Amino acid sequence: MRLDEAKRDHFRKRAKEEGYRSRAAFKILQINQKYKLFGERDRVIDIGSAPGGWLEVASKEVGPDGLVIGVDLVAVKPVGKNVKILRADITSPDFLEKLHYALGKGHSDSVIADLSPKVSGIWEMDQFRQIDLCHKVVDLLPSILVRSGSTVMKAFQGEELDSLVKRLKKSFTRVEVSKPSASRSESSEVYLVSMDFSGQVAPRFSEAPEEEHPSGPRSGSDESDLPSDRLLPAP
Repeated sequence: MRLDEAKRDHFRKRAKEEGYRSRAAFKILQINQKYKLFGERDRVIDIGSAPGGWLEVASKEVGPDGLVIGVDLVAVKPVGKNVKILRADITSPDFLEKLHYALGKGHSDSVIADLSPKVSGIWEMDQFRQIDLCHKVVDLLPSILVRSGSTVMKAFQGEELDSLVKRLKKSFTRVEVSKPSASRSESSEVYLVSMDFSGQVAPRFSEAPEEEHPSGPRSGSDESDLPSDRLLPAP
């Protein structure tokens, strides 16, 4: 058995033993253990929450006095008393109204997003669409995230990743590219961990003059122009 296959089986087995819906739960668990992004009494928004593994971790971390809101296009089974499920499209005109109704007064302390598009099999297109989803989450942040708050977003490696990281650096004091051990090394996914939100976001780089980017790795590569867990200081 290959190392990545053994790792996948290991975390799948642990998820079953520990009562998580998916092995993806260990990715956000490991990230939060390292960076301490949310904890007791915090409010967390989980965008792209199906099937609910990240929701389960966040629910335990924030405790009974915290609140977690899961957002997804598909139905998600209930998680706990401190979790609300919102079946919605983040691009719909009334999304923020629905979200704030569920959230109540104020903003969330952390926004986490494990988003993936419908995969076409054409890597350049899939990577572009996935990064575009991340940008749409960033667009929402001034309306849903407190100043000094944090985010975690899954992102696909490739030439579009650099523009997303640059945009995040303009809005957060610290941005790191992380690869938790629960993520397969052969996977093209990385996790962007952003801390200390300024309260504002910059426009997308696509709205400015285009910059040249080196071609990123294709699906299945464990290489990246941005090393895992490298601290990326704000300009």
